[in-house]
Amino acid sequence: MAPLAAAAPLAAGARVLDAGCGVGDGLRELRRTYPAAQVEGVEWSRPLAWLARWRARGARVRRGDLWADDWAPFALVYVFQRPESMPRLWAKACAEMGPQAWLVSLDFAVPDVPPVASWQLPTGKTVWVYRPVRKAAPKPAN
Repeated sequence: MAPLAAAAPLAAGARVLDAGCGVGDGLRELRRTYPAAQVEGVEWSRPLAWLARWRARGARVRRGDLWADDWAPFALVYVFQRPESMPRLWAKACAEMGPQAWLVSLDFAVPDVPPVASWQLPTGKTVWVYRPVRKAAPKPAN
């Protein structure tokens, strides 16, 4: 994920979330990419959360529901989900994340949303970087 820090720069101390961190592979890469960030992971499966905690030393990992979490405090949210989840993830990011935040997806693009950047990894997977945009609240009818 070397190009990630250039495509999605973060301030020191920024909070980064791996939403659905599994066994911690993404957490480990995020810690390498952003050594000055506070890297956190959330995982629904208790055994996977425990394994991620053990494998990704220095990252804070907890058991939880990525859909119930509030993403507002995070400067970057990283996901490796399924293609059918991407529209829902995008809606959540746009509703909850700040204007300077980043949504990063491994392997699955957000349909019909142009990324800020994307590149292919040596493994053949693609990294997609987005800037979530809050939709303006509807104006009241007169």
